[in-house]
Amino acid sequence: MIMKNKNWMSVLFLFILTGIAIIVRVYYINNLMDEVSINEDIYNAAKVRLGASGLASVFADGFHMQSLYIYTLYLFFLIFGNFTVAGVYLNILYQVLTVLLVYLIVKNVSNRYIGFTAGVIVSVIPMYVGNLAQVTMLNMQIFIAAVLCTVISYIVRIFYNRRKGMKATEPGQNIMPESIAVVPEPEASVVLDSSMKEILLDDLEDKKVQYIENPLPVPKRREHKEMDFAFEPTGNDDYDLKDMSGKDFFDIE
Repeated sequence: MIMKNKNWMSVLFLFILTGIAIIVRVYYINNLMDEVSINEDIYNAAKVRLGASGLASVFADGFHMQSLYIYTLYLFFLIFGNFTVAGVYLNILYQVLTVLLVYLIVKNVSNRYIGFTAGVIVSVIPMYVGNLAQVTMLNMQIFIAAVLCTVISYIVRIFYNRRKGMKATEPGQNIMPESIAVVPEPEASVVLDSSMKEILLDDLEDKKVQYIENPLPVPKRREHKEMDFAFEPTGNDDYDLKDMSGKDFFDIE
């Protein structure tokens, strides 16, 4: 049951992809990134609005993409205390989440192994990793696009599974569930009435002796003959033995 249910493998792939994406980006920041550039419009809008009337002014002009990005940038600013540093770590968050969403999208349209491969490729693309040094809305826009694609892939998968289930249960197809055993119908037979029948010893199977025929050859039986050549005793014969001289060795002298 555990082997058939492979959800644990998807969780393992997500953890591996998260680790790969974070390690690659930390290496890029420490060894390959020279400088960080922040978009002036975003920086001025965040500085003016947050410095003037607080976070509520972010959505004063209505809800749009830049307002959402400034809101998330402000939350990271509270942690790191610098818009540039906060923008870099915010880009890391968006890119790692995007890598995980790529895995889910490809997994829904194919399988988890191809999804894992696609996630690894996205997590190490140099051009995509290089966007960490640009504090713009690009990474957030890619993340939002990945979210929409993930929702669409789940909807497509649900419809595909439902359509597949409907085809499997179309009329005219005799599908027998594997868990239900087929019980054969009992055959009708005539039962003889033996309630008033006399029970004889010969009718009992366990009382009859079953003889086994000897397959080996047996000697031919001969007729029995009577032994009529016995000695006839005399009146005073004591059955003593005598030698040639007529002397009886058994008589006492």
